[in-house]
Amino acid sequence: MPKIDLSIITISYNTKQITLDCLDSILKYTKGISYEVIVVDNGSKDGSVEAVRHYSKKFPQIILIDAQENLGFGRGNNLGVKKARGNYLLFLNSDTLLFDNALKEAYETVIKHPKVGAYSCRLLNADRSFQASGGHFPSFWSLMAWQFFIDDLPIIGDFIPSFHPKQSQYEKNKQMDWVTGAFMIVRKDIFDKAGGFDKNIFMYTEEMELCYRLSKLGYPTYYTNTPAIVHLGGASGGSYLALTLEIKNMIYFWRKHMPHWQIVFVKISFWIGSLLRLLIFGIIKGDAKARKAYFHALGFIF
Repeated sequence: MPKIDLSIITISYNTKQITLDCLDSILKYTKGISYEVIVVDNGSKDGSVEAVRHYSKKFPQIILIDAQENLGFGRGNNLGVKKARGNYLLFLNSDTLLFDNALKEAYETVIKHPKVGAYSCRLLNADRSFQASGGHFPSFWSLMAWQFFIDDLPIIGDFIPSFHPKQSQYEKNKQMDWVTGAFMIVRKDIFDKAGGFDKNIFMYTEEMELCYRLSKLGYPTYYTNTPAIVHLGGASGGSYLALTLEIKNMIYFWRKHMPHWQIVFVKISFWIGSLLRLLIFGIIKGDAKARKAYFHALGFIF
């Protein structure tokens, strides 16, 4: 079958209406490029499979893959890539909405930068306010600064390459260490060369780990502040387990890529950082969800 410009891969997991809204926005606002949409359903029980299958009968550019089990973000996307015909891959969360022909503008940006490994654009909340979209790779010292709130300090924090930078860092087009998997374009041959998403990471930090491997192959990550898309955030998989999974996968990242002698100190910093956040947000501020999340994280780390 002939190649196309862009293969859009989205993971569906019990988000039937959200997924359909995402597909509607793609069909309505994407003009001037050839594309396909591969929906990988991770064992939904809410009728998502039937709804997307019905949708695909009206729009043949939509392809459904029924995984019949929850593969997670990375493995689900890897499965979608196997069906992809595009020269470029767009990993797009199901809880996103497109407007203003964002995909064509994004595609034209990446084809002008053939040495770029991964690319993302500006993310907006539902009310069109700013949303973070990536950051710096973690290092031993930046992790300590993150966990002990040092990167939040005035002036000092501006000189620390934070895992989650401040809003001002996203105002300009720039090279970044990693970008979020909510909207991430990667050239297919580069994705294949890197070996795809790490199958051992179920969810959270998998995009950062992929960007790290791409950078080691000589393919940097790039961000532009236009175009923009809406990312509802959390609707496609957020829960109180997100914090625990982020910590779990960060420790896995350290075991895979960083000096092993640092792991014990990384665990200690996460434990103290989670305890501090439990005291501040879960107890002092009385946030029950935060209290549950940080208790769960404390129990996991050791």
